[in-house]
Amino acid sequence: MGTVQTHMNRVLAIETSSARLSLAAGTETGVLKGYQGPLEWRHAETLFDGMKRVLAQVRWPVQTLTGVLVSTGPGSFTGIRIGLAAARALGQALRIPVAGVSSLQILAYDLLKPGGRVCPVIDALRGEVFTALYEMDAKGRVKTVWKECRLPYPELARKLKLFPSRSVRLVQGGHPKANVLLKLGLHQLAKKGADSYRRVVPLYLRSAAAA
Repeated sequence: MGTVQTHMNRVLAIETSSARLSLAAGTETGVLKGYQGPLEWRHAETLFDGMKRVLAQVRWPVQTLTGVLVSTGPGSFTGIRIGLAAARALGQALRIPVAGVSSLQILAYDLLKPGGRVCPVIDALRGEVFTALYEMDAKGRVKTVWKECRLPYPELARKLKLFPSRSVRLVQGGHPKANVLLKLGLHQLAKKGADSYRRVVPLYLRSAAAA
């Protein structure tokens, strides 16, 4: 007989790469509760209060968490550092797995449909964007067509012209959501050890001109 699992995984997802703080708590069965920060660009002030609120809503003492997911960017460098610091602190203190997920993947994931492609775009300033292209096959598996990169707008337009215009959905101006981060990254935690917090780092994307 196999081992009987006495309780579900308890996972906290932290998304701080954009202007709006987003948190979610859930298990392998799905998202249970979410939280959105009341103010833009106030992550340092609102993150820990938000974490206490969402954990109180699901009645989980923080020490019962079994994993943490965090957005690694690209996006606001200050926001990403705040989220990563919190995720690492929880991973180290509780000795639980921590996994990072690209904010571009988070933006694209909920919009992908079988046979479709999604190109998320985040403003990188100076006429450049952070972007990637993902597609979903008929069986629901997600494939990276081109990986996360930083491009001038004209170069992005050139790359997109290689595909039929109606086959790619362009997504820009949105905020990555922690509930999507939780659904997207949950399976990654099973592969991580108690010291995985050490290897979760910001996603740095250099300009194509500087690469």
